Amino acid sequence: MKSERQLVYGMRPVLELLERRRAEVERILVARERRAGVGHLLRLAREGGVPVSHLERQALASQAGARALHQGIAAVVAPLAYEDPDRVSARCAPGRGLLVLVDRVMDPRNLGAILRTCAGAAVDGVLLAGGGGVGLTPVVLKAAAGAADRVPVAREPHPASRLERLRAEGFVALALDPRGGSEWHRADLRGPTVLVAGSEGRGIRPGILRACDGRLAIRLAPGLGSLNVAVALGVVLFEAVRQRGAGP
Repeated sequence: MKSERQLVYGMRPVLELLERRRAEVERILVARERRAGVGHLLRLAREGGVPVSHLERQALASQAGARALHQGIAAVVAPLAYEDPDRVSARCAPGRGLLVLVDRVMDPRNLGAILRTCAGAAVDGVLLAGGGGVGLTPVVLKAAAGAADRVPVAREPHPASRLERLRAEGFVALALDPRGGSEWHRADLRGPTVLVAGSEGRGIRPGILRACDGRLAIRLAPGLGSLNVAVALGVVLFEAVRQRGAGP
């Protein structure tokens, strides 16, 4: 596993990366002044759920290096390649799948803790919802403490549609929401389940919430709003482990 962030720059190299090795791309960087000739490139990024950041040309040059011929385009290559989301969903054992969908978690240490927890709970795969949130950065891998490559991670550009497809295949989609109406320990987690978690600040996007079957709440002592997302997810994941170990 590579441990340092890599930068690929220039129109042709970045386009080739998106066409042939899109699963390795963490983010596309585009100079604000660059307008012509980038439509196809940005469309490929959007289709693959690859985030795009627009920044000043000078800021891009400082990242690529003073002598780099970056042409106003660069790609950040993830230290660990993403899996295909269809393959992640398909690898679940019939009747026993356990998936996690993460929406808009911005803190890399939180995502690293989530990946380590998912690996410990033998989760079949983690889907990172497109449209915001941190990806597989070096800080995330460090926070996961060697566990990130033990669980498949995929970027999901259409999370609500993915949840609907999973539900059609027999999965139950449950969102972790402190305002939810169901107690976490009363949920039946023995069958195919996808747990949805979002950042504490903004939570899960409404469209994704609507695609879920229910919302699980972890009630806390008075005066406390919610748990850290990695802690909350860990509580429910290991309840699923407990139920599956004791159940049929």
